[in-house]
Amino acid sequence: MQIRSIELRQFRNYDHVHLEFPTSLNVFVGENAQGKTNLLEAVYLLAIGRSHRTTRESDMIKWGSDWATVRSEVDRQRGGVRVDVVLRKDGAKETKVAGEVVRRQVDLLGTVNVVVFSPDDLQLVKGAPGLRRRFLDLEIAQVSPSYRHHFARYQRVLKQRNNLLKALQGGHAGADALDPWDEQLIFEGSRVVVKRAQTVRRLSRWAAQMNERISGGRDPLSIEYRPFFAADGDSVEGWWEDLDAVEARFRSYLEGVRRVERVRGMTLAGPQRDDIAFIVGDVDLRYFGSQGQQRTAVLSCKLAELEFINEEAGEYPVLLLDDVMSELDDLRREQFLMTVTGRINTFITTTNLRSFSDDILDQASQYRVVAGEVL
Repeated sequence: MQIRSIELRQFRNYDHVHLEFPTSLNVFVGENAQGKTNLLEAVYLLAIGRSHRTTRESDMIKWGSDWATVRSEVDRQRGGVRVDVVLRKDGAKETKVAGEVVRRQVDLLGTVNVVVFSPDDLQLVKGAPGLRRRFLDLEIAQVSPSYRHHFARYQRVLKQRNNLLKALQGGHAGADALDPWDEQLIFEGSRVVVKRAQTVRRLSRWAAQMNERISGGRDPLSIEYRPFFAADGDSVEGWWEDLDAVEARFRSYLEGVRRVERVRGMTLAGPQRDDIAFIVGDVDLRYFGSQGQQRTAVLSCKLAELEFINEEAGEYPVLLLDDVMSELDDLRREQFLMTVTGRINTFITTTNLRSFSDDILDQASQYRVVAGEVL
C-alpha cells in the first residue's frame, strides 16, 4: 500500500498544498508547530475517518475557514483508489472512496490501512488498560469486517444495559428486564473476546521475533491477553479462542457480579474490562520493566502490528512515525528504521536529521515544513 499523493485545502495551518511521494520513505523536517504532524493527521483521517489528535473535527479546519478538504491517491494491490474527505464547520462531513459516498465511518476502514506511532504510544506498556484496548480494537477493525460488526453491536448493547441498570436503581424497571440484554451482551461480547485472543496470540509471535532482533536476544518478549474473567495468576489459556467455552465463562461471570452491578448501576462483565500484558521472562513490564525494556516492547509491538495487518490484508499498511525518533536511542532507532525501510510506505516527522543515518536518508524523500508550507 502506497500513498502516491495528497492534497490539503484549508486543513489546519495549510491554505493549499499538493505533494507527490515517489519513494516509500518520506521525511518531514522542521521546527515544532510548523505543520509536520498535520500532514500525518491528514493521512490518518483518510484511513480511519477521524483524527488521532482531537475528538473535535472542527479543530482540523483552518482558522477563519468554514471547510477543509483532504484528497489522496493510493496504490493498493487490489487497485488504486482516490479518497476524499470534506470537513465543514457546522459538523458535517463527507467522505468518498473512488467517487462514491461512504455513509458510515466504519465502512471506510480497510480502504487504506495505517499504523501510527507517536510519543504517546510509548505509554502503551505502562499506561491505562483503555489505551491498550483502543490499540487492539483499531488494529483488528481495520482488517476484520466481522469484528467491526460485533464490536459496534456490543457497544450498543452495553450502553442500553447500563441505562437499564441505572433504571433498576431508581425502581423504574423490573429485575427480569436484564435477561434479554444479558443474552445479547454474552453473544456479541464473546465474539469480541475470541477475536482479541486470536489476534494477541499472533501479535505475540511476531513481537517476540522483533524484540529478539532489537534487543539482541537478551529479553524474550511475549504479549498476553487478559480477558475480564481471567483471575490473577492465570496462565494464558488456549480455550479463550473457543467460542462455546468463552460464552459459558461470560455467563457464569455475569451471574456472579449481578448483585454488585445493580448497586453500582453499571456493567462489570465484558470486554470493556479486558487488558493485555507485556511479559519478559516472568516479569510484567508494566510494573517492573526498565524504561529500555518498555520502549523495546512497544517498538516490537508496532512492528508486529505491521506484520499482522500484512497477513490479514495481503499488504503492509502505511506507517506514520510522528516525532518518535528523538525518543529512541541510536540502536533502537536504527533497528526500527532498517526493518521498515524499503518494505513499508513510511512517513516520518522530525525536528532534525541527526537521528538518521546516511544510508536511511539516501533512500528517503525529504521535505522541509515551514509555517504551513512544504519546501
